[in-house]
Amino acid sequence: MSQTVNLPDAGQPGHRPVLVSLIAPVFNEGPSLAEFVARLRAVTLALGADYEWEFILIDDGSTDDSLDTCRALIADEPRLRVIELRRNFGQTAALQAGFATASGAIIISMDSDLQHFPEDIPTFLAGIEDGYDLVCGWRQTRREGPLRRWPSQVANWIIKRVAHVDIHDFGTTFRAYRGDLLQHISLLGEQHRFVPALATQVGARIMEVKIANVARPHGASNYGLGRTLSVFLDIVFLYFSRKYLTRPLKAFGKIAFALGVAGSTIAGSLVVYSWITGIPTVRQRGGWFLLSAVMLLASLQILLTGLLAEILVRVYYRNSGSGSYVIRREWTAENVGTRVTRSRTAAV
Repeated sequence: MSQTVNLPDAGQPGHRPVLVSLIAPVFNEGPSLAEFVARLRAVTLALGADYEWEFILIDDGSTDDSLDTCRALIADEPRLRVIELRRNFGQTAALQAGFATASGAIIISMDSDLQHFPEDIPTFLAGIEDGYDLVCGWRQTRREGPLRRWPSQVANWIIKRVAHVDIHDFGTTFRAYRGDLLQHISLLGEQHRFVPALATQVGARIMEVKIANVARPHGASNYGLGRTLSVFLDIVFLYFSRKYLTRPLKAFGKIAFALGVAGSTIAGSLVVYSWITGIPTVRQRGGWFLLSAVMLLASLQILLTGLLAEILVRVYYRNSGSGSYVIRREWTAENVGTRVTRSRTAAV
């Protein structure tokens, strides 16, 4: 993981190149990878000697030729590193694997499907050089269809109000970070979209820049709408963790108070109504009241159990040193030739 580094101003006396780690998850992106790496090379060469670069591609259990393509690209681009995960763990886990293996003072995350333009990278670097800890991309004009665009807009609206972070686009992974910031952020579930909210909790300075966005030139999205329910459940936990993680008694106390008031009101109303009319209301309507009470209590217990379990899971991962992903091996310019040769020999 990267260490805390003060970034020197480019062009100043004694300026040394700043190492930038660019990470990108890969899941069945074979047709786009060669162009993606070529454009990264062109952009980074144009930036000159102010920065040094490492490109980290995280193969998230691809079932096409993505891994082979990534390894082949190392021959032409020695700055490329390929992290091979044992199976498909999901986009958030792949990003976390990249963050954990990156060593740059600046870290940039983006997609490898060419919907994100490498040519926008200088804009992100300018934001970091201006003193911001996190620079977020904003797809102001999105090219996806309404089935992808509308749920994302709803999620962005909710997250913005829950997290109190004034940015427009939480869904994009195109972001630049100061490396030391990521030491204080651990991602699970679908939390990659909550990075701005998590960064705000540790006092990060955040800005937003507009980025280009186009329809995927190859294939269809590999991280689709099936995540929608998970995202909204993570929003529930985001709200809880932001307001009550260090003082859960206030959350439970409010719920207990509301339920106590509701229960007392119902019981009091039944007693008063029975006293005025002489009708044994509780006895005649007891089944309905019992059913509603059981349903409310069951719902409450499930919700609170889920929140407690979520907290325990996060405590476990942070304290045990475990992660939400497992790396099979890392491919670099030093070992890719040997590994490929051995595998071919074994096959023969």
